[in-house]
Amino acid sequence: MISFLVALMPALIPIVLSLVFVLVLRSICIRIQRPREQRGDTYTPLSPTLQWMNTAGSILLATNEGDFRYMAGIYYPGNENKPEIVDSIKRSLWDYWGIQGHESAMDAMTRLVHSGMRVWYGEEMAKLEIIYHGYSEEELIEAAKLENPKADEDSFLPKMMMAYRRYGENALLGWDMGRAAYIIQWCYFVGYVSMEEVLEIGVEAGKKAQQYFQNWEEMMESYLLGGQFWQREDASDPNSMTAKRWKIYEALWKGQKPYKMIPYTTIPFDTPLSKEILTDKYGIMPAYQKHYKTENS
Repeated sequence: MISFLVALMPALIPIVLSLVFVLVLRSICIRIQRPREQRGDTYTPLSPTLQWMNTAGSILLATNEGDFRYMAGIYYPGNENKPEIVDSIKRSLWDYWGIQGHESAMDAMTRLVHSGMRVWYGEEMAKLEIIYHGYSEEELIEAAKLENPKADEDSFLPKMMMAYRRYGENALLGWDMGRAAYIIQWCYFVGYVSMEEVLEIGVEAGKKAQQYFQNWEEMMESYLLGGQFWQREDASDPNSMTAKRWKIYEALWKGQKPYKMIPYTTIPFDTPLSKEILTDKYGIMPAYQKHYKTENS
């Protein structure tokens, strides 16, 4: 029997090698053909909590052409020493948030987590509800057409009113928590807050979002709704900020260039968030620090 198998070996080897080649080729083809959003990307040196915070602020991070491997998309070794970048972030913090130091940073971020734009939204929608009480979505669209003949369900009035009826002021919770998770990292980048304070704000914002939303899709749609409310525009207008950010969001999900990493598949929405500092000053975990030539904080 053994001699018979030995005699067959020369004939069997090419067959076995052919089968192995076919199986390998098939696995490669499946990998290539599978939708990018199902593949996911797992490489990132940040702690899970910092990854979650970047993902919560993903649309803003992508708008600013950041890299998801780093805090706020920008904080990597040496970047904090570039005056043009630091000065640009400081100007943005002052212009948009009135932040110019530690006290104003913590005050602005704390207010964002505890009240934010959702309170203003709730107050305005409550007033509009009195005016449009009993209006169906179709009737709200018709009311919007008095100002914009091209109005549809994504126009400001029907979009805001229908969201308010469904979720109340928390329709904008994702907008507030996403910005808090991202902007506090800007404050850290320019030296206004400590890592402890980054995690304090980020974890509180994250836990609020996790208690209310079921997944990244719900939170990001809330974020986009908040941007639309802020700009007071129709999302169906292709030139609107809202429409442009929807395109960014869709590109992120598909892993389209230049967004190589799909943040929503890299870190689960229900990831446990921790205020414990697990990283160096750049937010990089110990296992990755040798690759980034960082110094522990």
